[in-house]
Amino acid sequence: MQSAKEFKSITITETKGQCGFDVSGNKALLVWNQRLVEYDLMEYKKTAETVLESNMLALAIHPLNSQVFAIGDMRVDIYDDIQMTTPSLIVTLTGKVIQIKYNKNGKIMGIASEENSLILNRDGKISRCKPGHDGMILSCAFDPKDRFVCSIGCDGCLIVYQLSQVPQLLQRYTISKQISPDGFQKLQSEFHPSGDSFWIAGKMNAQYIITEDEPQDLQNQYQIQHSSEICIIKWIQENCIGSCSLDGEIKLWNFKSFTDLSLHWQFNIQSTPLYMKIIQNICYLLDCNGNLIETTLDPPKTQYEKIYQDKLSAIQDLVNQKSKIKNNQRMEEELMDEEIIENKDEQEDYKKGNEIDKIQKQNIDSGMQDVLRPGETQPSRGRQYLCYNTIGTIILCKNTNMIEFEFFDSTFYKKFKIGNQQRYAIGTLNYRGCVLASKGPNDLDEQGYLVGDGKSIVFFQQFIGDVDDFEFSLPEEEGAELVTIGNDWFAIMSDHGICRVISFCGLQILEFNTNRAVVSMCAYEHLLCIVFHDTSPMLNQQVLKGRVYDIDLQKSIEEFDIFLTPFSSLQWIGYSDEGLLSIQDSKGAIKIYQQGRWIEVFHNSRVWLYGIQDYKLCLLKTEQPLASMKQEMIQESFEQPFVCSIQDEKLIANYKQFLNQLIILNHELYRWSEFGKYYYARNDDKQNDILLRYTQNLYDSTKIEETQKLLRKFRVDLFKQILNESKDKAIEFFKCHIKDEYDMNSIISLLELQKEKQTTNKEFQKLLNQIKLLQRQQIIKQQQNFGIDKRAQSPKRQGFGLQKQNDQVNMSQIKSILEQKEQHHQQQQHHQQLQSQRVESQQDEEEFNPFAKSANKKQSSIFDLGEKRKPTQTFGMQNIKKKN
Repeated sequence: MQSAKEFKSITITETKGQCGFDVSGNKALLVWNQRLVEYDLMEYKKTAETVLESNMLALAIHPLNSQVFAIGDMRVDIYDDIQMTTPSLIVTLTGKVIQIKYNKNGKIMGIASEENSLILNRDGKISRCKPGHDGMILSCAFDPKDRFVCSIGCDGCLIVYQLSQVPQLLQRYTISKQISPDGFQKLQSEFHPSGDSFWIAGKMNAQYIITEDEPQDLQNQYQIQHSSEICIIKWIQENCIGSCSLDGEIKLWNFKSFTDLSLHWQFNIQSTPLYMKIIQNICYLLDCNGNLIETTLDPPKTQYEKIYQDKLSAIQDLVNQKSKIKNNQRMEEELMDEEIIENKDEQEDYKKGNEIDKIQKQNIDSGMQDVLRPGETQPSRGRQYLCYNTIGTIILCKNTNMIEFEFFDSTFYKKFKIGNQQRYAIGTLNYRGCVLASKGPNDLDEQGYLVGDGKSIVFFQQFIGDVDDFEFSLPEEEGAELVTIGNDWFAIMSDHGICRVISFCGLQILEFNTNRAVVSMCAYEHLLCIVFHDTSPMLNQQVLKGRVYDIDLQKSIEEFDIFLTPFSSLQWIGYSDEGLLSIQDSKGAIKIYQQGRWIEVFHNSRVWLYGIQDYKLCLLKTEQPLASMKQEMIQESFEQPFVCSIQDEKLIANYKQFLNQLIILNHELYRWSEFGKYYYARNDDKQNDILLRYTQNLYDSTKIEETQKLLRKFRVDLFKQILNESKDKAIEFFKCHIKDEYDMNSIISLLELQKEKQTTNKEFQKLLNQIKLLQRQQIIKQQQNFGIDKRAQSPKRQGFGLQKQNDQVNMSQIKSILEQKEQHHQQQQHHQQLQSQRVESQQDEEEFNPFAKSANKKQSSIFDLGEKRKPTQTFGMQNIKKKN
């Protein structure tokens, strides 16, 4: 935390109490006691003064033109200069004006007065926001995106209106009890620069409402806290907010999220501030004694500034490393030549260079991501989510020493609580049950002392089944780090890098070492996925790998890299309800793993992923949820980003749907091969197998065929839209994207239909011929894939032309050849079955009729002889084998 370096205080008015004040550039305007004064903030002197007819209490400078300003008492006027020569009347009121405020571009003016409704001036047109307050309006604020306007009245209510031609009431909030107007006239509130939230003063702690799409519930922000009532809240930049209290305490806060704020800077002016203005990192404060206080600010760096600084430092590190390598090579050459280094300064620089290299390596190693438990959050007011997924939540209540289990589907299981005598701090759950574990030797208090006997206790409870709850302890000096649960097993990863897989009956199935620094772990059905560090971070970027184990086969089946956004870390990993492996990084990028590659399907740094259901993302509208606050849940479809030079919105929308359906189809085909073995068994045992929810929505053959038809329709529609723009692009699209026979035939039939309508268009006939030629090339490629080599022979010259090829093969020939192969294969199988039945019948007769053995032998010898006498045909000649 920083403190004010220095500040200047200059008395600019003799009166005490209410006045109008605003700053623009190097000029400040102050209105009080029938006087309007202009001050130069560079030379700290009064430059102009004008006597007014009445006592004005409100003033505002135009945000884009510093020469234009508005003042008001019982009326509001706009002036172009300090001499006030050409006034422009805006509105006449029945009560005094309290505050005048412009929106971001200066096109809309808000007037708060003793009347009970907020007045808006838009291009000279006056509108009143109704219904209003039960009393005078004290302040107003505009959304930077010009969607909302807020007003606060002496009735202690905040009203949010939709900023349209006729303002409409959206929400009404009670922010405080009714207080006298004198107490409220110093209250100033403001929107976040992005417009996603509105922050309110008036209490000892700040309040805010989230306004991303529409106004939501009023929430308290207890981290912004003062010893007296907050009278001013002012945003300096997107990650810095300032607050002033009645006792003169000024604080700046580093804003990372709604739940992550830290005090960055503070000082005290020993008097009540009336106005706070920020101009280029210079803070101007006007207090109730008429003093203008100026101080410089050092706000926290924004995220982009940090990234830029990290990149510069990374480049500088590379430059330093190269210079050190050159110095080392030079030193080695000098030693090989047996030259003695006489300059001691070079030796000292060489030693310092080695020390710097060691420090840089330590810094790089210290950037490795720590253990990540999916669904776990930071504690807030004694409550913490140990697990938050699509099934429910596990909440650790430190104040009551209890653990609460809540489920989103109340028909599945009712919420319950258990005691936390074992100090469980890690947990997870699925439809089968839940697992809790204590940290054991890593369970330390705030002062760093060990709590308990140092043993890590693991607890399991089955939700549906006859298995009783049980618990056990890990070996001594071994603490649990991660837990996850599958279909009939759960796994525990310890701080020694040992993974133990335990069945629901309490016996260990499998144990193995990872030999790497483990980051996270998740499970689905019989699959266990472990994420670990492959190497140290390179250029501040995590180098992670994932490894999937098949618990049924008890072996590793796949290993892959995990790609994150540069300068980010892993924030969530898990399987969807359909078994789709997904991740989210700290930059908000959500990716899925399919067919050996990562596909980005969503990007938003202001949401928190907690699962995927029915191929839809389950998100919370917050960067970090808190167990002490109610969370807003939303669902979003996949939005795979792609590059497109075509500006047609319909084409882009169709292509997005096509990509989403392609992801679904590919994964459903994978599901049948990997998890289809559970489908029939679980359908027969619906009452006992609760994991039927995972497999009952498997796509059957009809649904897969419908999805394939939908993809074909999207391809044909895309071809139509590209054809309308350019024929050449349509041909390239056909080459790259059309591989299916049905798609080819559909496109050719479409072109032939359009050809009939455009009989005179020769270019259309040329396009149709090119498409048919491409179709033939695709068919030849498919024939080669099927093992049918019908390559086009080299053309022979015949006069001035080329000999035409009559060996064109269509798909019907391919089908007939495949059918013949299949029939031949079936005949062979039928012949083998007959032979096996004969052998079995002969064996049965020998067992039950010992007198028939000789006859059987005789018959078999005659049969063999008859087989030998069969003629064989070779190279068109008949060769009859002779008897031995």
